[in-house]
Amino acid sequence: MEFIRFPWEIYRGNEHWVPPLIKEQKQFLGPANPFFQHSEAEYYLARKGGKTCGRISVSIDRNYIDFHEEKMGCFGFLEVIDDFEVTSRLLDTARDRLKEKGLEVMRGPFNFTTNHECGLLVDGFDTDPVMLTTYNPPYYVELVEKYGLKKARDLYSYYITDLALNNSYVRKLVEKAKENHVTARTVNLRDMRGEMERVKHVYNNAWSKNWGFVPLTDAEIEDIAHHMKDLVIEDLTYIGEIGDNPIGFLMFLPDYNVAAKKMNGKMGPIQILQFLWYKSRIKKGRLFMMGVHRDYQKTGVAAAMLARVCDTAIRKGFKGAELSWILEDNVPVRTVCEMIGGKIYKTHRIYELPLTD
Repeated sequence: MEFIRFPWEIYRGNEHWVPPLIKEQKQFLGPANPFFQHSEAEYYLARKGGKTCGRISVSIDRNYIDFHEEKMGCFGFLEVIDDFEVTSRLLDTARDRLKEKGLEVMRGPFNFTTNHECGLLVDGFDTDPVMLTTYNPPYYVELVEKYGLKKARDLYSYYITDLALNNSYVRKLVEKAKENHVTARTVNLRDMRGEMERVKHVYNNAWSKNWGFVPLTDAEIEDIAHHMKDLVIEDLTYIGEIGDNPIGFLMFLPDYNVAAKKMNGKMGPIQILQFLWYKSRIKKGRLFMMGVHRDYQKTGVAAAMLARVCDTAIRKGFKGAELSWILEDNVPVRTVCEMIGGKIYKTHRIYELPLTD
């Protein structure tokens, strides 16, 4: 429990931090998380003068190692006071444990994989994190880079303030989708299990060539469906199809962090009422998990889904959205983001350190 509660010490007085829900963190870090069916993790606290001053996780994902044929281990959940000695001890612990287990490179922060929250925020500290993204103080960057961690990849967050998509090229792609008999339909929440199977079919294909990708297992898909069922909005979530064949997926979620921030990590009756009150007043969202099956990326399906979800978001009163996160070398998706008016306003970074001499 101390591992979970420690961030409150770091972010006391920080106006942008959004406290995680303690109950959800317990479940996520514990054996019930299906991630641990193919992985392992250890959690460490640092103390100085008898007081807790830092934390870190060390994790090994066998699915990642098998899929990429790379002996990579991760550090994550890094929180630390502004003290290089403490930071070094935490990272030394992660490095040494991974070396002991035969790993050849350490990367992070991952909480626990690219399918979860990941990356160290390196710019864009003046705004709140949107849901399912990380936040950290600016001094973390100097501490980890002084230690010797080097950039592996940057993850970009774009922001769009005009959801109308008044771009002639986008509209041409929508017409192209029609010519290719592509349809974009809303997800059917009454068939959540079946829809998640269709999403998995698209997801594990669309992202398979992306750096750091780890395929989702059936158990992980079920777990995501269980946790997302009350958050997904049916007419803001689309599956692209040709006939009955799913070829694309796009989800737009309200930025529930706006409401969760008021709960301070608790889920009592008062906090739930606060969440429901603020939830109805959220005016910004997050476009994420947009993917297209690699065999159908020139059909116009991405534009068809984007056009429908943005039209619906406007009708519901949304004023803007974050598109995240996007790998720096994912040129096709970055092009789409910029084509619809998105501007990079945050960068998260994955760092790495070789573990072999």
